[in-house]
Amino acid sequence: MNDALKTSLWVEAHIRTCFNLDCPAFVVARGDADRGGILLKLDRFGGGIFLYERTLDFNGDRAWRPLKAGLANGLDSAAAQEVVDKKRSFDSDLWVLEIEDMREIYQLDAPVLSD
Repeated sequence: MNDALKTSLWVEAHIRTCFNLDCPAFVVARGDADRGGILLKLDRFGGGIFLYERTLDFNGDRAWRPLKAGLANGLDSAAAQEVVDKKRSFDSDLWVLEIEDMREIYQLDAPVLSD
């Protein structure tokens, strides 16, 4: 038996956590409720948009992989949407969760993998 938390439950809980931080969060695209991947679209408005994909590290622990890493100011809206659309074209089970973080207070719930 697999003890992994269903993706839909993680997303629901994460949205509530974000709202408690006063960082509105919205499901932009729904994927597979049980085993879908997750892409976070972290919108820092003037600070740009940062994209992270949930993954596992070499030890099997949860981690986040930045998409388009190395951009100090993030992506603009059109470039971010292009990346999201490309990822969804390959993986229809992928969830996309957008978090509005104007005050730059949001922290990911797992480590970010470096390049």
